[in-house]
Amino acid sequence: MDDFEDFDSLFAFEPNYVYSEQTINRIVKNRRTANNELFIDRLFKALGLEKSSNLYPPRSNHDLRAFHEKIIESTSPDHHKQSVLYYILRDIPDKDTHPASTFATSVFLPEKYRIFIDGMWYLDRGRFEKALDYLSEPVLIPTFPEEIVYLLCTHPDQRDDKLPLAYYYTVSPPITSSKVLQALFSKIAKSSITEAFFWARKQAESSHRQLFEQLISSSMDGPEGEDRARRSVELIHLPFNKVEETWFEKFLRDGRGRTFAGAKDALEVRAIATGRSYTGRGWDPDGEENNGMEVSAVGSSFDHGLMTPPRG
Repeated sequence: MDDFEDFDSLFAFEPNYVYSEQTINRIVKNRRTANNELFIDRLFKALGLEKSSNLYPPRSNHDLRAFHEKIIESTSPDHHKQSVLYYILRDIPDKDTHPASTFATSVFLPEKYRIFIDGMWYLDRGRFEKALDYLSEPVLIPTFPEEIVYLLCTHPDQRDDKLPLAYYYTVSPPITSSKVLQALFSKIAKSSITEAFFWARKQAESSHRQLFEQLISSSMDGPEGEDRARRSVELIHLPFNKVEETWFEKFLRDGRGRTFAGAKDALEVRAIATGRSYTGRGWDPDGEENNGMEVSAVGSSFDHGLMTPPRG
């Protein structure tokens, strides 16, 4: 390609190209579903195009030309501009000339930029598993990792709970946002109560208690049945430290957890499992040690989902 800064050269395959109405509607719908921000919008911001939603998708050839001009006028490095243009060309159905791949080759767009943009493009199209094929590549430096984790955890069309965990454990990005931390933790807890318990311990002290209480909620606050019973039993038999024991008791006795079905039973089972007595006002550290038969008997109540709300 002679000059990517010249629109007619970039779109030599069809200088009068116009986005189809179907493509425009799909992009608008995808943006709305993604909390009104696509990943291409984030890339536009990096170029200084703050009001990207007014520019993309372009609704006419004139708009497309104006959009191209805005990108070129950016003070960003050429490879950043070329990356955004590569994304735009990916919107165009492959013709005999394969405009996106032809452009990337002609400007020697580095492979890592091409892989990254491919991943962003698939995310914005709602093809999450395909996106992770690109975004999990070792050659990439994680970019927008918290935003990706949050999208995978919360997008209404993303129903595979394994995907956010697969991305997180592959990339291992630091999580600094509270809402992202909670969204990710809910997926970990759904997968494994025990794994979530130990993962929460590795987080900042300021987040640990919040996550611990979220773990209790995810285990005990749900539809009555075998799954809730199993998760409750798994929770109650975890190796809490002294601080976690206090959090557990206070949350189920005085906090939001006191409204959970089986909250009192959980405290009693925990007391039995740890060899103490529960008085209703707290654990009695001097109480007589309970034997394993009692633990098994009470635990079986959870196993069979018999911990039900008190009748009014």
